[in-house]
Parts: sequence; structure tokens; C-alpha cells
Amino acid sequence: MKASKFILTIFLLSILSSCNRKSIEIDQTVNPVIGDISFLETFENLPTKETKEDLRIKTHLKYVEKVLRSKDVSNFTNEQQENRLKMLDLLKEYWTAGVFPGNYDYPEQRKPCFIDKNGNICAVGYLIEQTAGRKIAEEINTNFKYEYLLAMNDQTVDSWIQSSGLSKEECAMIQPQYGYLNSQNVNNISAAYGVPSSLMSGMNLSLSTINGIQIAKETTNKTVPILGLISGAGQITLGALNYPKVEMTLNGISQNTGQRNLSLLNIGLGTTTMVLSSWNLLTNKKPKEKSLSWNVYSFPTRGSNVGLGLSFTKRL
Repeated sequence: MKASKFILTIFLLSILSSCNRKSIEIDQTVNPVIGDISFLETFENLPTKETKEDLRIKTHLKYVEKVLRSKDVSNFTNEQQENRLKMLDLLKEYWTAGVFPGNYDYPEQRKPCFIDKNGNICAVGYLIEQTAGRKIAEEINTNFKYEYLLAMNDQTVDSWIQSSGLSKEECAMIQPQYGYLNSQNVNNISAAYGVPSSLMSGMNLSLSTINGIQIAKETTNKTVPILGLISGAGQITLGALNYPKVEMTLNGISQNTGQRNLSLLNIGLGTTTMVLSSWNLLTNKKPKEKSLSWNVYSFPTRGSNVGLGLSFTKRL
């Protein structure tokens, strides 16, 4: 009974931790002005915790470029139209290259980052760098590294925007906010999934081995195969619940391969344990006692001779 309770406890904890991990989704958008409409319009679903950060940023910038190009600017001066077109061409050049800054300092939230510690610059920063110079961009970064563009009360920023052919709101629409860089790993396996998987793998390997021994020895103990059925079903459920989704990207499809492989291992080990446990239960039955038996025996007779006898016994 104690062993059964232990198996059931591991099973329930594994399922609960898996469900809890699945419920944790990114609840902060890639841009404070238009949210995640770019991802929804492109892939017909919202991003999840497993979505690659670079994909979110690139999808957003590509979408904003398209929206800004479609805006009617016939009332702009020729100079404003030319400057605007130049900015949008630079924006396309930027997101196509795909080199974005990282948020290294705010683990719990998405934040804009003008220039990160590695020198990677944001989209609006790139436009400023290419038209006003890197020095100007670095000066802005000194004062407003993690600031939202609409909150930047700075004459240099405002003067550049005025000459860019873009409005401050449009620049804010371009500016992404980034997830904490150290948490971005497409092939990661969380502790909430890895630890229960390790425990159940070890348990099911042991139960499969014992089931195999019992099948070979034709034992009649049913405790191990019953525990094996429970534990095997638990590991199959754990693997199925945590099997990663295949997501569409700009370059094809993407999937967390590390988590996928662990899920396949869980499903395989769980299935093996259940098969061996079922076989053990079906084949190792207690042999039935014979209802009719017979025996040949000897007995002494007169004259020191030996006689033979035959007996039959019928059990009712």
C-alpha cells in the first residue's frame, strides 16, 4: 500500500507541475502601442512562452513597416516624403539583418532597450545612427536606455523626429519592448518538467525490469504489474501534456527539440512499462489444482512379495 501511495503521489505531482508550467504564458506585448497585432495578423495566433524572441521582434518590425508605407502622406512636403521613405528603407534593412538588442536587466518584464551592453541598437536607434550618427544615438542611450519613446522628453530626440518624416507616435509604434534575454532558449527543458520526468523514468525502468523477471519466473505477485500500469500511464500523460507545439516562423517551422525528445522518451518508457505490466498480469496466473489425480504405489503381500496398486482421487 505504501508503494502504491508513493506512485500515485509522484503521478499527481507530475501532472500538476506540468499544468502549472503550461499556464504560464507571456502576458506582455512586443509593443505598447499596437500590442501583438503583428503576430496575430501574421500567424493567426498569439505568441507563447516558447516563441522565439527574434521572431517576435522581426514580425513586429516587418508589420509596422508595411503599415507605415501604406499611410497616405500626400499632404507631406517632398522633403518629408523623401525622408520618410528613407527611414522605412532603413527599417527594412534593420529587421532583415535581424540583429536586435537584449533586455539584460529586467527579468520580470518586457522593456525597450536603446543600445544593449553588447552594442546592439534598437530599431529607432538604428534610424538615428544611420542619419544623425552613432554619437547622437549613444548620447540618447546614456539618458534613456530603457525608456519608452513617448516618455523621452529630449530636444535632440524631438528635433530628429521632426526631420524624419515620421511622427513621435509612429516612432513609438516601431519601438519594440524586449523579453529578458537570459530566459530565451528555444531548446530549454524547465525544472518543472525535467525533475518529474527523471523520477518517473527511473521508477518505470525499475518496474519494467522487475516485470521482466517475474514473467521469466512465472510468479503470481500482482503488486508490481499494477504499480507499473499506474506509473506507465502517468509517464505517458506527462509526456503528452508537455509535447511542444510546432510554430510557424518567417523561415519555416520551429519546435523546442529538447522538450520534444524528452516527451517522446516519456511516452516510450511509459508505454513499455504498461505493456510489460499487462503481460505480467495476463500470463502469470495461479495454476489451477487438478480435479482428478492418480498414483501408482507398491505394498507388501504375504510371502514377502511386493504388490502394485493404482489409486484415483477426485476433488469436489
